[in-house]
Amino acid sequence: MKSIYVALLITIFILFSNCIVVKEKDEIIKKEIEYETEYIPAQKSKIKMSDKIVRTEHGDMVASIPDGWFFIEPEGTISSEVFAIAVSPNFTLSAVFSRIKKTNEIIDIVDKEGIIGLARASYSKHTTKNFNATIIVDNYHIYDSNSQDFVVYSYTKLKRNTFGKSAVFISSINEYYEFSLVTMDFTSNDTPTTSQFDDIFYSILTTLKY
Repeated sequence: MKSIYVALLITIFILFSNCIVVKEKDEIIKKEIEYETEYIPAQKSKIKMSDKIVRTEHGDMVASIPDGWFFIEPEGTISSEVFAIAVSPNFTLSAVFSRIKKTNEIIDIVDKEGIIGLARASYSKHTTKNFNATIIVDNYHIYDSNSQDFVVYSYTKLKRNTFGKSAVFISSINEYYEFSLVTMDFTSNDTPTTSQFDDIFYSILTTLKY
């Protein structure tokens, strides 16, 4: 059964290459985005983490995934920007680790606005790839963990009732990265509550070092 779900998950990534939230040809809904920020203090991991490690090839980012989760490696099916995908045992959540390509436009934005600008560029990428069918549901928050700053924002997928949360950061060698936790809707298993989702997201985030 596990192999069937993995194959289905890989198929989804093939069909919707580099899209963390599935594309949808629904009416575009526009929403004014607030850019207020606030610091959120780091919290300790609330769930058991495994010894499985996500690591970039340059070693400028490492993170752990929750106990019982596993990696999938759909090589050649997604953008090279995504370098790791971990999935929950019941296939309701996926953790996606990706680079943010350093285009001249994004570099200029980061130079002017710092990590908040990187978060805006990250969100813009999601809306563009999903026909603007993704809307932000919370302000950008600066999350401080182990003297490391991340900008966190949440978003939802119209109609399908799927939800995601992303954190962006700049590594010690000035590379741009994004970690996202997203719900998946292709199984009948119950999706975690908002509180459970946040516990998982921030537990992974507290293990992330760059």
